[in-house]
Amino acid sequence: MTKRLAITVRALLLCAAVLSLAAAIGCRKNRTANSNSNIGSDTAQSADPEQAKRQAQSLVDQGKELYKNDQDEQAVEAFKKAISQDPNNAEAHLRLGMSYAALGKKPESDDEYKKAIELFKKRIQADSKDADAFFYLGEAHTFLHQDEEAARSYRQATRLKPDDEEAFYQLGMAETRLAHYPEATSAFQKALELDPNDYRASDAIENAKEGTQRIKEGKKHAEEMLKKQQENANANGNFNGSGTLKPPAQRSPRKP
Repeated sequence: MTKRLAITVRALLLCAAVLSLAAAIGCRKNRTANSNSNIGSDTAQSADPEQAKRQAQSLVDQGKELYKNDQDEQAVEAFKKAISQDPNNAEAHLRLGMSYAALGKKPESDDEYKKAIELFKKRIQADSKDADAFFYLGEAHTFLHQDEEAARSYRQATRLKPDDEEAFYQLGMAETRLAHYPEATSAFQKALELDPNDYRASDAIENAKEGTQRIKEGKKHAEEMLKKQQENANANGNFNGSGTLKPPAQRSPRKP
């Protein structure tokens, strides 16, 4: 083989090697791109509505565990992904609001609670016997400090699901915040019947009973004060014999 031919062969071999390496790199890039696209598809909204709802609920469950373990930022991401899968998942909005609140993001949390209320009301319109929807609706109202609405929602949840100890407990708490102590006591008693080991209800019922006693004492004090005022008025001659106020003396009309 001549020297020129040898150089030509080496050049061809080198060119083939370069082309082979380029092809290999191209294949790897394609595999990486495909791999990345598969990761993206895990969070992209599914074309199948039912599958999207299932994926959303799975993400909600993941978020709940993260929230329980104080991993609030990760929980936020899980709930946001759930909402991207199913924007009408009311629980996802509620729990996203709770996670935002844990991070001190009140405006964002309030917005999510309001959205959750809207969606839970739609669920109730579709199924008026959805006890869970009423319970979670009560939760959303509670977080927005709307205690009257919360109490109504919890009360309906207990009517639809009489064995829901948590609903009775939360109803008692809402009634306590409203200073409806007898109603709160009744709710806590029911919660304890369902779960005698619920220390929260045990403590809360004592507070409710104390509140009831304070109201009784306050009414008694007010009645005693009114009685004393009436006695003083009688002693000063401001009351007639029948115990009613004398009519004020009529002034004569002013002369022109």
